[in-house]
Amino acid sequence: MLRKIAGIIYDMVEKHVDMDKTIQRIKRVYTCTDADARTKCRGVYVERISMILVVVLASVVLAVLLWGRTALQPEMVVIDRPGYGGDKGTKTLQTEVDGQKKQVNVDVLPIEYDESELEDVFDLGFTEIEEIYLGENESADCIQSDLDLPERLDDTGLDVAWISSDQDVVTSTGKLLKSDEGDAELVKLTAVLSYGEHSAEREYNIRVTGRVLDAGEKAEKAISDFVKNTQMENRASGRIELPSEIEGYSIEDKAGGSGAIPVIFLGIISAVCIWMGARAKLSKQEKERKQQLMIDYPELVDKLILYLGAGVTIRGSFVRMVQNDAESALMKELRYTLNEIQAGIPEGEAYYNMGHRINLPVYMKLMSMLSQNVSKGTKDIMIMMAGEEQAALQTRKELARKKGEEAGTRLLFPMIVLLGVVMVIVVLPAVMSF
Repeated sequence: MLRKIAGIIYDMVEKHVDMDKTIQRIKRVYTCTDADARTKCRGVYVERISMILVVVLASVVLAVLLWGRTALQPEMVVIDRPGYGGDKGTKTLQTEVDGQKKQVNVDVLPIEYDESELEDVFDLGFTEIEEIYLGENESADCIQSDLDLPERLDDTGLDVAWISSDQDVVTSTGKLLKSDEGDAELVKLTAVLSYGEHSAEREYNIRVTGRVLDAGEKAEKAISDFVKNTQMENRASGRIELPSEIEGYSIEDKAGGSGAIPVIFLGIISAVCIWMGARAKLSKQEKERKQQLMIDYPELVDKLILYLGAGVTIRGSFVRMVQNDAESALMKELRYTLNEIQAGIPEGEAYYNMGHRINLPVYMKLMSMLSQNVSKGTKDIMIMMAGEEQAALQTRKELARKKGEEAGTRLLFPMIVLLGVVMVIVVLPAVMSF
């Protein structure tokens, strides 16, 4: 259904919009006839219009539903309050004063318990604590791991504060500091529940047998204790020597090492930089070569016109240019072309190959012209060359303009630096005088 509607819309729009560019692009991509390209173009646009219709229709339906929900709501305003112990919030209401709408921000307070309910609420809080505070320990008579001491009970909205009778054994956060060595110790934990100005507390007696250390913690403790005791025994020594093994654990200086990994890493980075530098250098050389060929192009056209006007053939003109000029990129291309001709490649094909090797539009055009003159003969070659000479002069002007712009850009940074130096020289004495 939507595709039919989209097709109708496309047919209406096509009469007023030029689709030729899109059709030509489709022809290049799919290599098809005009009729096939026009069919594909219609299919593409119909699909897009269908998607737009789906989005618009969905937006309209959603907007209608939201409007209907708002319209059907009762006139009474309902404010949802935070739960017990929650934070105070705000809600924006709207009223009308003298015919103008005005927004009013009101405070929304959390739900509060009645004082008659607090005793039962505190009992519920202590019951919840007793279910979770032991953590992974099986009973209060054998504490071997950290306790789970909550700071807040979300279900009842109560805050919890903990007091430990021995912070060196168990902290108020439930962290177990005692290891499994030595006798068990009794610790009294006090949980204080608070709600506003009201509070209640309850004590929990636990027997701490000590935290069981894993293999890594045992190794850390053994090495740390040995180093500590060694330093205590040699208080005046500026350096202490440690054995290669402490209680069966081998040790080594983490700060030491051969430095092989950083060297390898540096070598890899250097290799990548060299590779990228070589690519950048090649790109720079290619760019410079193209620039030089563009600079030499007007001179090449001038000499060709001169030699052809004197009755010299195209091949003879190139031979004379190679004999008289220095080793430039253009002369190398001309020598390569002459060598191809001597090797048996047809003269017209050699000129055509040269244009595509250089791969610059002006050279491709010129070499195609010369190739056509050799293979088919062209009476108006001098007229065509004269037109090419005018184009070459215009190219020379464009190159000169670009060179000037590049030179100005390169000089911009030194000028900014000099401006900064001058400003420092002028401003610094004034600043120092204050």
